[in-house]
Amino acid sequence: MNFIVNGKDYYTEKTLTIADLIKEINIDADIFIVNSFPVAASYIINDSDVITLIKKGSILDKEYLEYQLISRQGLKEYNILKNSSAVICGLGGLGSNAAVSLARAGIGRLKLIDFDIVEPSNINRQAYFLEQIGINKTDALKEIINKISPYINVEISNIYLDETNILSELSGFQIILECFDSVSSKMLLIEKCVNNMPESYIIGASGVAGYYNTDIFKQKYIGSNCIIIGDFENEAGINHGLYAPRVAAAANIQANEAIRHLLKDK
Repeated sequence: MNFIVNGKDYYTEKTLTIADLIKEINIDADIFIVNSFPVAASYIINDSDVITLIKKGSILDKEYLEYQLISRQGLKEYNILKNSSAVICGLGGLGSNAAVSLARAGIGRLKLIDFDIVEPSNINRQAYFLEQIGINKTDALKEIINKISPYINVEISNIYLDETNILSELSGFQIILECFDSVSSKMLLIEKCVNNMPESYIIGASGVAGYYNTDIFKQKYIGSNCIIIGDFENEAGINHGLYAPRVAAAANIQANEAIRHLLKDK
């Protein structure tokens, strides 16, 4: 019988429970994840099972920590995501939250693009912290992602994206997240990428302001490689504020769409 324990292949001819395995390999653990789901110590191990054994409150060395971090999502899927890439254009409410979700999912390469700094009015809906006020958003978000996982290659570009640099900055990425506030910047990025990057999948957002029901979010396709998320009506404006729950909901739909695309037919 072959199975995987904490990322390593294991072979035995015996029938084992999780409790038996813990004794056999002499490991201290009180959380047992099998094929992405928690089980009891009495669980009988099957051939090809993927097992993660965790001790509550402990942080193992880097070799084992990686598999503990992703134990609830599946090894096959993680191995695809760790070899995937995404670029996030705009690190406000949409971009910062989407980037954190992609990092937690284990996307192996993330590029963060923004030209702005963290300021107090960002804190109500963006992923930053009070102590990061005044720091470039690119640097602040990279710091946050590095605290989530040491296995992600994070690149930063502290620039303003325009016609002169969009294609060069975004070239080669499987996923492009459009997370701008400016309508003109949104249109420019989508037009440039749809027309010039057929191999990339572009995910934008429009209409995420207020505290309206998220059930009215829709998806619109532009060409074969672009999808836009939102209600397409409720943009930020005077007496029309931005709230963390709705903005983060849209950001996480963007992130989820990215993961769905990367794992599709795999």
